[in-house]
Amino acid sequence: MSQIVSAWGDNTNGQLANGSSGDQTHVPQQVKSLDGVRTIEAGSGHVIAIMEDGSAFGWGRNGFGQIGDISTDQQAKPTRVKLEGIKAVAPGGGHTLFLLEDGTVWGCGAGFFGMLGPDNMRVHPVPVKIEAPNNIVQLVSGGSHALALLDDGTVWAWGRDDCGQLADGDQTGKRDGALVQAHAGREYPIRALPQPVEGVTGATFVATGGGHSLVVLEDGSLITWGLNDCGQLGDGVAANRKREYRTPVKALVSDVKAVAGAYHHTLILLNDGTVRACGINDRGQCGDGSTVERSTPVEVAGLTDVVQIAATGGGGDDNPGDYGHSVAVRADGSLWGWGNNNFGELGIEGVGLSPSPSQVPGVSGVTYVTCSGEVPGFRELPGGGSTIALHSGQ
Repeated sequence: MSQIVSAWGDNTNGQLANGSSGDQTHVPQQVKSLDGVRTIEAGSGHVIAIMEDGSAFGWGRNGFGQIGDISTDQQAKPTRVKLEGIKAVAPGGGHTLFLLEDGTVWGCGAGFFGMLGPDNMRVHPVPVKIEAPNNIVQLVSGGSHALALLDDGTVWAWGRDDCGQLADGDQTGKRDGALVQAHAGREYPIRALPQPVEGVTGATFVATGGGHSLVVLEDGSLITWGLNDCGQLGDGVAANRKREYRTPVKALVSDVKAVAGAYHHTLILLNDGTVRACGINDRGQCGDGSTVERSTPVEVAGLTDVVQIAATGGGGDDNPGDYGHSVAVRADGSLWGWGNNNFGELGIEGVGLSPSPSQVPGVSGVTYVTCSGEVPGFRELPGGGSTIALHSGQ
């Protein structure tokens, strides 16, 4: 059966790809003119769909050229990316990274924090090749940093490092000889070329939040580092905890299969099909029926047989919260969501938030889901949360 793409929630930046912007809806809307979609991924207000033939289409926020259509025009309909042979995509805050079938990595958009290499630290709407290893099996982007999982189980990182996102071990955030980028009145240490994360081996899955990094190891443990202002690293420290960790710590969870990060919360999929969550919970993002912040991972209420998870959420480094929501696909193809719903991102009418999972009506046969939300520092147009699903029925 042919797969279709549907989107709902905030549309400030054209995330719903319906030809307009500025509205919102809780009703899933089919994205037209997309046949043969292999997978989809969303960043902060922009979405990229990879097609079966290796081409890609993007839409939404594009003021930095993050869609890769060599323009900086917001796109309210799918627009072709100027690359071919695309294997995977990693949209971030104001940039997008592409892993090609030949093993090369390309990027476009905001290069301010070194995401596109040392020679492209500016707005770059034309995709450029990034000096990276050619044996990457998974590529992910946070707000302004990236992780690459290599086929030998090592993890490489680059980009912004003010919160320890790169796990370089330096407690000041300003390594000797490090590049420093001035942005919005602040200085940020950065790394403009991918380098291995010291001491990390045997990795099987990687993910990023806005300012933190997550790595699943072969033994099912989860190591994390970076921003921890709301307990999103899941190390169980609630009182007097450090705001950031520049070396990996172990999350208090085991038997982990996959993870998903938002700006201030984390979702954890276990091998038994249940889900754990930690971090900010002001809108019910952790799905445990409460709005209490969690530094120790808690079970998402009532969810079993989960096969995929995704999360998003905004707020700034000094102002966490706003618009965070979480989603999960079950083995039967049903889609479930919890957290903020001010923009209809959970597909529920008339409900501002849901601290426990609810099934999203109007979609079935879901094979993949992603969600878009605000990330600080890239607010060409502020926006809330959106959900985008690849599925077979309505």
